[in-house]
Amino acid sequence: MIENSSGKPAVSLRACLLIGGRSSRMGRPKHLIKGGNGLTWVENTVSLLQPFTKDIVLSGAGDVPGSLRSLIRIPDVPDVQGPLTGILAAMRWHPDSCWLLLACDMPNISPDAIEWLLSNRSPDIWGVVPRLKEDSFLEPLLAVYEPQAREYLEELYRSGCFRISVAARRSKILNPVVPELLSDAWRNINTPDELVKSLLSKDSLSS
Repeated sequence: MIENSSGKPAVSLRACLLIGGRSSRMGRPKHLIKGGNGLTWVENTVSLLQPFTKDIVLSGAGDVPGSLRSLIRIPDVPDVQGPLTGILAAMRWHPDSCWLLLACDMPNISPDAIEWLLSNRSPDIWGVVPRLKEDSFLEPLLAVYEPQAREYLEELYRSGCFRISVAARRSKILNPVVPELLSDAWRNINTPDELVKSLLSKDSLSS
């Protein structure tokens, strides 16, 4: 892989944001929930990503606010469910790019978290899929996939196993532990109760 002067990969960075899941536990599309600033989660996430890359695409069939209708929508890979369909579709669409993959139900993503994640990129690794603790599960959303990782993902697709974490355990994929101060960025919100607790937590921090 070509390097730039900083020793980091010189591959262009793009972001793929997953939307349009069933949201059965939340009871409504999670990416359209509004934050404290009156914007939807998907709008806030796109705004957060823009300093890192202008090449942002949406994966999934969910509706989006009018402000985002100019974004490219990439079609899912047929017969695949879950995050694998998004990252595989993205890598097939632009195979020479590095992809930052993230979900629409992670409203606590911060610039610091993204900067930390990208700081782990290296010419000799094929992706960065972190974990919250040394012995915890891998976090395939809010993760980085270099072009070479497509080899692992296509192999996973052909095997009929659609769990990205299986490919993410391969030796060329880095699995760093997220610093505790940044860990909230990797927590998704799936239910109304979790949403209320998240809002109460933010209120207590701001008071």
